[in-house]
Parts: sequence; C-alpha cells; structure tokens
Amino acid sequence: MMKLRPLALTVAACASLTALVGCSSSSAPSDDTSAASSAPETSAAASGGDFCAEYADAGGTLATPSNFQVGLPADETISDLSGRVAVMDAVTPPSEIESAWQSARGLYAEGVEIAEAVPDKSSPVLDSRIFAIVKELSGPTGDIRAYLDATC
Repeated sequence: MMKLRPLALTVAACASLTALVGCSSSSAPSDDTSAASSAPETSAAASGGDFCAEYADAGGTLATPSNFQVGLPADETISDLSGRVAVMDAVTPPSEIESAWQSARGLYAEGVEIAEAVPDKSSPVLDSRIFAIVKELSGPTGDIRAYLDATC
C-alpha cells in the first residue's frame, strides 16, 4: 500500500501541473490578445522601442558602449573597436544620448586608427593616446549604458 501512495501523489502532481499549463494558454479571441499586446508595444515605442530593437538587431549589447582592454595586440584592438563603431553606425541614437553616442563613436574610431598605425599587428597597442581614450570614454559610455539600462 505504501508504494501506491507515492504513485498517487505523482499522478496528482502531474494532473495539477497539466491543469496549470492548460490554464496558462489563452483561448481568448484574437481581439483581446492584440489589445493586450499592443499597449506594451506602444509604450515601448514611446520609450525607445524602435531604437532598442535596431540596436539589438545591429548586435549592440549593454557591453558595447564600454571601455576596452588596452595592451591587446593591434589586430584584436582593431577588431573589437571596429565592431563597436559598426554597431554605432548602424543605429541612429535618440536625442537624449546623441552627443554621448557621437563622442564614444569618435573615440572608438580614433582607437582603431591608432591600432592600425602599429606596424606589427600582433604587437600590443601601447600609444599613450589609447590610455587617454579609455579614460575619456567613461563619461559618454556611462551615459549610453544608463540610457540602455533604463530604456531597453
């Protein structure tokens, strides 16, 4: 008799789970579903939804606007910063972060130029300007990340 009790509990648990899963799927008319889903889309669009979607589609993440590691080989620096510039060029930023966006993009592009000037691309980028760029990025990238975090 003891073996039947755990089996009965298992069957009851499975039946309850099935009932819960069945209850979670909506069989409501499509008008109710579209009305419920259009409200969040409208608020998302009003709060940067189009920008956020375009940014994500371009490969942007919360880590894209950030400092970069110095001392890497030039080819890795070029690849990293060129990727960030490409994401930033693919998207038009909202006015709230446009200035920070352009500043960060310009600093990343300058970093690419400095890395491209290194004769041996397997050598690290040690130009003093690259270290200054990392410091200068903290302001604009912080503003961009705060916007992304709050809006996207």
